[in-house]
Amino acid sequence: GIRRRHIRGALARGFKAMRRTRKKILDLGRSALEGLGPENPAFLIVGRGYNACDPGLSLDIATKLGRLGHPAIPMEFLPLEDLALVEDQPNMYWKNGERILSVFRYAAENDWLIPIWITNFGCGPDSFIRKQVRHVMGDRPFLELELDEHTADAGVITRIEAFYDSYRNTHA
Repeated sequence: GIRRRHIRGALARGFKAMRRTRKKILDLGRSALEGLGPENPAFLIVGRGYNACDPGLSLDIATKLGRLGHPAIPMEFLPLEDLALVEDQPNMYWKNGERILSVFRYAAENDWLIPIWITNFGCGPDSFIRKQVRHVMGDRPFLELELDEHTADAGVITRIEAFYDSYRNTHA
């Protein structure tokens, strides 16, 4: 019972708000990346936004990482639209897979970004791109945390701290 012009207007306003929000996120990302480098690394949270950025589903990973003394930056803060798809993966038809591989390539090219990949419940699509992620990262380490409703905080903290100790030992 709603007229088409009202629907079109609502959609136009929604897309405008979405573009405005995306611009704000990118501006925050540029600010977050300023001043980072080999002497001042940051954690890069990689994963599907609806779980990697949700404090409940990710066990508040950003806060845990922040306690190690470096910022935690969600992959959405990177200019994803400007990151080309990894050249040797032309048949990646899953949009989130494209984004994840591109973010890992960006991290591989900027070794001051410490990638933490949040996956959930043995997610099928995530498991399909594991091999490609390893290929893109080469010998660069990353931490993959597979979380589900049985994952305990203490285990996640231990894995993060152990990974970070390894990172520091190789970048000292």
